Amino acid sequence: MTDTQNILITGAASGIGRASAKRMAETMHVVVADRDADGAAETVAMIAAAGGSATAVEVDVSDSASVRAMKDRVDKDVGPIHKAFFAAGIFIRGVVGEIPEDDWDRMIDIHVKGTFLGCQAVLPDMCAAGKGAIVNMSSDFAVMAVPGAAAYMAAKAAIYSLTKSLALEFAPQGIRVNALGPGPIDTPILKSGRTEAEWQAVRKLHGDNLPIGRLGQPEEVASVLNFLLSDRASYITGQIIHPNGGQLMW
Repeated sequence: MTDTQNILITGAASGIGRASAKRMAETMHVVVADRDADGAAETVAMIAAAGGSATAVEVDVSDSASVRAMKDRVDKDVGPIHKAFFAAGIFIRGVVGEIPEDDWDRMIDIHVKGTFLGCQAVLPDMCAAGKGAIVNMSSDFAVMAVPGAAAYMAAKAAIYSLTKSLALEFAPQGIRVNALGPGPIDTPILKSGRTEAEWQAVRKLHGDNLPIGRLGQPEEVASVLNFLLSDRASYITGQIIHPNGGQLMW
């Protein structure tokens, strides 16, 4: 597949990651990476059914040995990575005084360490090519405050800071690095841990309070990703872009 442009997407077994894999498969070969091997295989099957090309790889983004094994397999079976979207993440609710240390560590490991390890894995390919583009998954919560989400906000703010550092460091190598900061999107991660009644209440809350009047869809975030990774965004680096229905304006 040496003549094919390849993109690595983590967290691609569901939600925004899956929607992004399907969108990017319109023009690229997608490496669908996730710790959920069955979900990753389902994403690959969806891409194949639509006429695209993809490879599923199981990975724990928070584990350096797992990330190295993933990259070794990609090198052997697919080839160099030209673009990347690091979307793997979890969401654990809890006020500061009640967050277990293990939950805090998992949040930081999966979001921040996982993004760092992923970038570290693909940047050599991009440096060798003299060009490339990376998008990291941050959040509106990186730059705004809400109760009950301190660990998540800290992780997403760290990803935004990491993104800016990478953008500055690798611009001379022709590599752009940006972040996505979605608002409330209709995904499994937003629904997780809620009863059906609680979920419907969340949907109504956003419908009542967001200027656009509804939750976003994963495909709407994937459209922004597609732009940021394309040459249409060739003068954009070190930025966080917010597809958020107007939740945050600045």
